[in-house]
Amino acid sequence: MESAPEVTQGAFPPRRFEFWGCSEIRESLGITAESERHLMERLETVPPESIYYHTVRALLRRQVVPTPYPDDFASWVATEVRDPVLAERLALSSPFDFADTEAFREHLLGILDDHLSRLPFTPAVVQGSPFYFLRGHLAAVPLGVEAVDLAGLGRSLSEVDDSSIYYHAVEAIGRLGRVRSDFATWVDDGLALPGLAVRMDEIDPFVASLGGVRQQLLTLVREALEGRS
Repeated sequence: MESAPEVTQGAFPPRRFEFWGCSEIRESLGITAESERHLMERLETVPPESIYYHTVRALLRRQVVPTPYPDDFASWVATEVRDPVLAERLALSSPFDFADTEAFREHLLGILDDHLSRLPFTPAVVQGSPFYFLRGHLAAVPLGVEAVDLAGLGRSLSEVDDSSIYYHAVEAIGRLGRVRSDFATWVDDGLALPGLAVRMDEIDPFVASLGGVRQQLLTLVREALEGRS
């Protein structure tokens, strides 16, 4: 697997933005949950990579299998256990609101524990499918698409596939440990447009689909080019 370089690699400020795409290889952990209590118990011990896969990486899969919920846990609770109250609570917070995956794990466990403590029984799968815990391995590839100015960024954003939007707007923060998306970083450092970068930082991928993220980015770029940002 080819490693993706830092977007700011080379001359500073960076002269060009290089677009990368990505695909995911899934690995089964052989762990399942058939009820909400099982889900809570398994969440206590599964590797953090699995929690990341079922929450942050779920955004990458939502383009193929659209769901009203941003993560796999909430989707399973809603569709297989048919508990919309818990599903809404699980989907309410973004993983990016927490310091790391372990902090987010504790948040999810707290929601499950509180929810189950209020019920006289444990909701479980009756006719649906159990929850299968997985983890993923991301492969990033260069797309041969570059931008050297704001207009070029807008054109390229219109052309690249959703995996590129995910890689630069979500994975850059979630897995690569950066404090902001690659787009905001380049717009700030490379184009000296800090105001536009701040507005890009405000886009929440857990509220919008990747298509929605793309459209918001395009709107911000267009407004900046028209002098409204």
